[in-house]
Amino acid sequence: MKHSKANSPSAYTSLEPTLVDAELPARKLLRARGRRLTAPSRGEPSGVHQGDARKLAKILAPESVDVTITSPPYFDLKDYGAPNQIGFGQDYSTYLSDLGGVFEDVFRATKKDGSLWIIIDTFRRDQEVFALPFDLVAKLKEAGWILRDVIIWKKDRTLPWTHKGTTKRIFEYILVLAKTRQHFRYFPDRHRDNSELKEWWVRYPERYNPQGKALEEVWNFNIPKQGSWGNKHIRHFCPLPSEMVSRIIRLTTVPGDVVLDPFSGTGTVLTQADLLGRRYIGFELNNRYIKMFQRHLEHQRANQSRTTQVVGGKRAKQFESLIVDLRVLKYGRLLHRASLRLLGRKHQVRVFVRKLKTKVTQKHKLVTAEYILHVEVAGLRRRLAKHLNDIAKIPPLSKFGIEATLKVVNVERALSPYKRGPLYVYSSTNSHRFSGKIKFKQVQAAEFPIVTPIKIKVESPDGY
Repeated sequence: MKHSKANSPSAYTSLEPTLVDAELPARKLLRARGRRLTAPSRGEPSGVHQGDARKLAKILAPESVDVTITSPPYFDLKDYGAPNQIGFGQDYSTYLSDLGGVFEDVFRATKKDGSLWIIIDTFRRDQEVFALPFDLVAKLKEAGWILRDVIIWKKDRTLPWTHKGTTKRIFEYILVLAKTRQHFRYFPDRHRDNSELKEWWVRYPERYNPQGKALEEVWNFNIPKQGSWGNKHIRHFCPLPSEMVSRIIRLTTVPGDVVLDPFSGTGTVLTQADLLGRRYIGFELNNRYIKMFQRHLEHQRANQSRTTQVVGGKRAKQFESLIVDLRVLKYGRLLHRASLRLLGRKHQVRVFVRKLKTKVTQKHKLVTAEYILHVEVAGLRRRLAKHLNDIAKIPPLSKFGIEATLKVVNVERALSPYKRGPLYVYSSTNSHRFSGKIKFKQVQAAEFPIVTPIKIKVESPDGY
């Protein structure tokens, strides 16, 4: 039995190529859910099993589970209404031993690239804090688990410590464990954040991943109100936020994978697995909680909008496009600066910039773009053309993630792609706010160094 399972709504430095999200389109996911996604083999029994988690090895076959997400029962703090339960009425060593045995069986049932996520907290007894998460980690290491990360779940509300001289408890630990060192399935780009950007972000787009900041080790999810939530379908001591559970499932699995919760309680993990098109397996001693879960799952299945939720949404797409455009333009501005250093500032250099539709062919590149440098003096053109590719191969330009096509010309024909549509001009010091708008026939008279079809006028994170 478990202590929590509720269903409540809820950095930019890497140039690594983004992982392809293998999530199913919404309509395919709904069709898959309509088939109930039953498991194909004896080793992947779908549904909730009323029984003791200490006996799950009798049901689960080796390497049949993709991810386990669970919150074990509180040690000797709450009676979950079943005889011989783990936690309540046990001494601490027996409690740890029983949990170690359960997770040893989970280890056996987990696939080679699978993982285990445990939401767990310390507890206080006789004015002493017991470091349960870390005592449990020692048991897990004996079973073969490898601790990959420790996440802090900041939740604001919890079962309080009321003893004199204690601070308010507002967080729990999320232990992230892998079965092997070499294999750990994890899709970090499915959850990136483009909020709370630094005020200077528009001037340094190369420092920001277009899909947003990587997840940090502190997660903020408010815990649902104690005891009742979800239209009163569920009542439990300490429910988990459904959005947090959904995040873990998306980070570690694809539709059709098997999600296990050996202490399923009222079934938040199982509900979210079902809504996201995963198969689920749960174990629960208390039949009352199983019935709550079944009612709640049917209620959530009827609410189709939960299955079509898009992480990030429109704002995330806009941010991704904007960061790429800012990088492309700043790259052109730095090319212009480098050209003047090479040729001398008394000479005129103009850079024509446009994104290309061709796919990138080089590793760690995000976008293809063309840069045509316009120089009138033939000798200067040859000199610039000789050194330009070398300039682009070293930082800072090599860090922008741009697969650039570079040309040095004084031929109007080479600028023909820029004749269509309006052109925007940027200064040599600002590539995040255009200085003016011109037509192609005005290019010769224009004195601005950067000319492009890309239109940007942004100053702050909320200004797009």
